[in-house]
Amino acid sequence: MVDRPPFAWIESKAADFPTLYASIGKCHPDDHPVSVFMILVIFFEETAFCNISQAQTTGSLGTGFGQLEISNPEKKDFYAWAGLPTDYKQVSQLMLGSNDFSVKVHCQYFQYLTSQRGAGLEGCLSAQVGKHVVYKSLFRTGAAMLETAYNAKDRKACISALNYARDKGPKSNNIPERLFTQFWQYILPDSLFAPATS
Repeated sequence: MVDRPPFAWIESKAADFPTLYASIGKCHPDDHPVSVFMILVIFFEETAFCNISQAQTTGSLGTGFGQLEISNPEKKDFYAWAGLPTDYKQVSQLMLGSNDFSVKVHCQYFQYLTSQRGAGLEGCLSAQVGKHVVYKSLFRTGAAMLETAYNAKDRKACISALNYARDKGPKSNNIPERLFTQFWQYILPDSLFAPATS
């Protein structure tokens, strides 16, 4: 139980790092230009690992861990390719009803962009951030930091990597460990950093 959650964070809708890492790994190719670490930093910047729906603004509805803008008309081709309902409200309900499904849809969107639209990492990031282009470089740096920190089992470095886009971006909404100790214990449980057993 997180007694002091960050702003807009909902524990009942949240998942921790190892759960999301495993969920992404089940449905996303290892060799995809958008790495698991990139997806994790995107998910953290967008919602701090919450499977939630954003209030609809100027015609777009952000849904899921990465706030996929599911109501945009151009998503219809993606839905057809992925075998999803054509009604974005149905897609939203399905995503919000299952964390694994929510992760899968966002990963499938990146896969659709590369396989059907010929996009590389730059194109996928452009689709993710829209007009907020500053986040493309922030996500690139954060993902590289996170991969290094994860492989080194360095908890503080993982926190810095996940916070990077929040801290350096225009929203300045990073989540300091010293103020949100329980939150970070939830997101990065001790088991993630335990020595590997042979």
